[in-house]
Amino acid sequence: MQNYSNATIEGFVTHEPQLRKTKTGKSVCSFSLAINHFSKSDEPPRVSFIEVETWEKIAEICSKNVTKGKRLMVMGSLRQDRWEDDNGKTQSRIKIIGNEIRFLESGKKTDEAKA
Repeated sequence: MQNYSNATIEGFVTHEPQLRKTKTGKSVCSFSLAINHFSKSDEPPRVSFIEVETWEKIAEICSKNVTKGKRLMVMGSLRQDRWEDDNGKTQSRIKIIGNEIRFLESGKKTDEAKA
C-alpha cells in the first residue's frame, strides 16, 4: 500500500543547480532552497534548508533557469535517503522530488515547469 506524500515549499535557491545523468541516461538536477520561517521580533530568524531533486524534462529546465538566489515554489513528493557514513553511522535526509517548479520573481509573470 502506497501512502500520500505531497509537499509544497517556497524559498530561495542556495547554490547553483547540479545536473547529472544516471547510468541509464536520465537527467537529474539537484539544488536546495532556504525557507525563512516566521519568528517574533525578539527571536532570532529561523531557516530550513531543503534539498530538491528534479528529473528528466524538469531537470533540464531547472539546470538552465535556476540560479542561486532565485525565489521558487516547488511541488512534489517527499523522499527519505538513508546511508551509512565512513564511520558506520546511519545518516538520513528528507528531500522533495519536484514535479512542478514555479519561478517567483516580483514584478514579472510567474513561469513554471511541470512533469
